[in-house]
Amino acid sequence: MTYPLAVEPFQEDYSGHLSWSNIGNFTLRVASLHAETHGFGISYMMEHQRGWVLSRLAIDLKERPRSLQHYSISTWVSRIFRQFTERNFEFRNAQGENIGYGISTWALIDYNTRQPVNLESLPDGGFHEALLDEVPPIASYSRVRVKEPAMVLHHHCGMTDLDINGHVNSIRYIDWVLDALPMEWHNTHAVKRIEAAFGLEGYGGDDLDILVEDAGENRYAAEIKRCKDGATLVKVMLFFD
Repeated sequence: MTYPLAVEPFQEDYSGHLSWSNIGNFTLRVASLHAETHGFGISYMMEHQRGWVLSRLAIDLKERPRSLQHYSISTWVSRIFRQFTERNFEFRNAQGENIGYGISTWALIDYNTRQPVNLESLPDGGFHEALLDEVPPIASYSRVRVKEPAMVLHHHCGMTDLDINGHVNSIRYIDWVLDALPMEWHNTHAVKRIEAAFGLEGYGGDDLDILVEDAGENRYAAEIKRCKDGATLVKVMLFFD
């Protein structure tokens, strides 16, 4: 299913392109709309006390739309394997030309048991009837390890960082990694691909360290750790020109 969009004022970053945070949020919004269409969106979640949890995300773009430009995001589910489902995305510009792809991995959590739901046992076959056997030409997820971080950003999680579940919004983690890089770097480089592996949840009041290391080959590896216990919440990989 394809969703037409446009870069509205205040959705851009300082370069005049659609910001990475909005790219991430609109990508997740499209996923939610598609799930709702097939009976497993927010309405189903509220009724059955369940929620989709994002486990992995990768977005790979050749270019980002600029101010007032139209673009579209298409999404489909290509695979279900027990407790996880794989959702894909394609991005196109106003001319209908491909400008990138995305992949994501999700789990459905039962709020009462706090355990993942077996997606193969959902009523009416779950997403099976909506599966498209089409895998986008995008590289799979990387393995992220940070040993000697050269850049560190500290963040105290506040109200505006949280989503409706009281957890830190998934895309906020990506914002912090981008903010850990100096403005001088952003002025001379362009991020082309972002990967995130989500682990533990962050909450309001948490103090976090964002640790970034040059991974070579035009990549930065990052880990976001909770200060009080040293737990890793999220791992991120940036690819840039």
